Amino acid sequence: MTEFDTADAAPRRVLMSAYACGPDMGPEASAGWAFAVAAAQRHTVHVITRPRFTDAIRAALDADPALSARLRVHFYDPPRAVAWKRRAWDLYWFYPLWQRGAGRLARELHGAEHFDVAHHITFANDWMPAGITSLREVPIVWGPVGGSSTLPIRRLARWLGVRGTVTELARAVITRPLRALGGDPTARRARLVVAQNPQVEAHFRALGATTVVEPNASLSDVPARSAHIDDRVAMFAGRLVAWKGAALAIDALVRPELDGWRLHIFGSGHQQRRLERMIARRGLSERVRFFGEVPRDILLDHMSRATVFLFPSMHDQAGWVAAEASSIGCPVVCLPLGGPPLLAEPNAHIASLEGDIPRNVARAVVRAAAAGGVPTQRWTPDRLPAEVTRWYAMVADPTGNPRPDGRPRRRERPIIVLESFGTPKETTNPYITQLHRSLARRPDVTVRTFNFRSAILGRYDLAHVHWPELLVGGHRPIGRATRRALTAAVILRWNLTRTPIVRTLHNLERPSEMAAIDGWLLDRVDARTVLDLHLNDQTPPRDGIESSTILHGHYRDWFARFPQSEAIPGRVAYVGLIRRYKGVEDLVDAFTAWRRPGVSLHIAGHPSSADLLDAITTRAGEDERVTIDPRFLSEVELAQTITSSQLIVLPYRHMHNSGTALAALSLGRAVLVPDNEVNRALADEVGAEWVHTYTGALGAEDIESAWEVAARTTGVPDLSGREWDLGAAQHVDSFRTVANRTRHHGD
Repeated sequence: MTEFDTADAAPRRVLMSAYACGPDMGPEASAGWAFAVAAAQRHTVHVITRPRFTDAIRAALDADPALSARLRVHFYDPPRAVAWKRRAWDLYWFYPLWQRGAGRLARELHGAEHFDVAHHITFANDWMPAGITSLREVPIVWGPVGGSSTLPIRRLARWLGVRGTVTELARAVITRPLRALGGDPTARRARLVVAQNPQVEAHFRALGATTVVEPNASLSDVPARSAHIDDRVAMFAGRLVAWKGAALAIDALVRPELDGWRLHIFGSGHQQRRLERMIARRGLSERVRFFGEVPRDILLDHMSRATVFLFPSMHDQAGWVAAEASSIGCPVVCLPLGGPPLLAEPNAHIASLEGDIPRNVARAVVRAAAAGGVPTQRWTPDRLPAEVTRWYAMVADPTGNPRPDGRPRRRERPIIVLESFGTPKETTNPYITQLHRSLARRPDVTVRTFNFRSAILGRYDLAHVHWPELLVGGHRPIGRATRRALTAAVILRWNLTRTPIVRTLHNLERPSEMAAIDGWLLDRVDARTVLDLHLNDQTPPRDGIESSTILHGHYRDWFARFPQSEAIPGRVAYVGLIRRYKGVEDLVDAFTAWRRPGVSLHIAGHPSSADLLDAITTRAGEDERVTIDPRFLSEVELAQTITSSQLIVLPYRHMHNSGTALAALSLGRAVLVPDNEVNRALADEVGAEWVHTYTGALGAEDIESAWEVAARTTGVPDLSGREWDLGAAQHVDSFRTVANRTRHHGD
């Protein structure tokens, strides 16, 4: 994919169609105004909107002559139909009429102004029309678009209630044909679809559209997190309609995990009486309080003090309140549906829809409270000028390589990749979650997460496999047998369709004690593998398989949402699972021989056996400087343990890739590791003051020399080569190379 330098992008003449557009006139209109103002920072912009926003817009333009010189507004309403628009539901017949008339006005304006780009914003819904599609010769940006977010009605019917369930079923039935008639043709006509959330993006990617994900959130005047956080208060804010999920929040409060918690509900709606009856039946009257609708400043003040913002909405396309809470630094609990998971980053805690959903929500609340939150500027209007300029550069020249006659070349469709992992959850390996997020942000690749049905019957260009042994694993014999049969069917499909495999080589060896049938299946996967992706340059190539290196991404963004500790002077630590090959006994021996005053060793991680723990404890003996915490560490505890130490020692007897070393470096702590080619390269990459090595058996002098440097080292290590956006671009380049080679040359 061509990267566009927005700083040097040419100014363009832009026509915007915005049904709602005006400063401080509600979220939708405010978003329209924010995008218009952002575009006008670098381009000449004409906006078509409704007359009801005239006074607010003229006041804003009068107050800013520089903006007024670059932003012209044209007001339009259907002259006779507007008199009949009196009720909220009138929007559904009035909006298409407005779009039709706006399309006529757009053609008139284009005849006079000759626009380079047309951009449809606000009320962009995937089953409603867009009038500017009548500008056949002008490249179109459509969005941010919402509407395609679907919900598992059967799983959530209990909290939707009868009325809510019927409403959702009707919504699904009605919008499907409207989407086929309105939204899908608009997506095909648009040169770029800007999706509100990943679910919307997935729908339009399947149609072959070029997409990016960017919600329409535009937040300003967000207060700081209060210094005094309410004790065990979960806050909900939203209309009290079934799909907003207040009933699910109430049911979560019943679970023992939330014993002693209170729920504060802000908003009004027809569901309030139903919710009040639920609360009474569950004996929660003393723990749930309704605040009604309050002004935004009061709402944000409560948000700044709430322990957790609980927002189990079921199909919010965006959900600005989730972005507001996260921006403040309040952790957010939400469902894996619609826009909230994205808008709540980096403070999102996503409750699974598998199993006991209220319990999943309750546990997510507990995790969120323990993790806390970090303020973020992700959703301020400041991001928008560069963002819209990038979109306009993409559509005005989608390849970066125009034809001799000046017209853009035909764009390549996004490559479709089947990943070997399922949709990431709260407990998913952070490497996988961050890879999925970084790939999902790119318009030139469509990521399909794994399930056997899609793997056997779905459409994709190639498969990207991480740990192939997980395809055949299972805790019970019947489960293993089933997965083996399904994996065999997937491999058969790959062979019949000549689907190439790209493999990220996380481990050099297969797991020990693997059954013969599993080894045979993995041999078949290897036979279809055409490219290995190595996580470092020192990974030996496999016979007959090409290889390329994409460095393991860092964990800085991942750990940013967790509270961190001040380093304890003199503390060194080992963190992670304790296994024989990791040499923790050697570390204890070396440390107990280190007699420097004021130092301590903390070992934190779950041992593989009681015998191993006993051996470590015995070697520590009576040395009170050694402490052992033999538990599985949560991510919060991992971050706090690492940052409470001045040096992390990883005395592995066999070391190739170490996620723990990278985690420590991401958190700004130096590491001491065995001397080998991999670790020497890591020291060259990030700085020798951050990666210390030793040869032979670990000794007290090795710990002392590394600690002395680490204790006076400031700043952070250089992890610029491990940015996730860079890694995503490298993955896509590899995928494209493999797919093109397969198309051109066959198997």
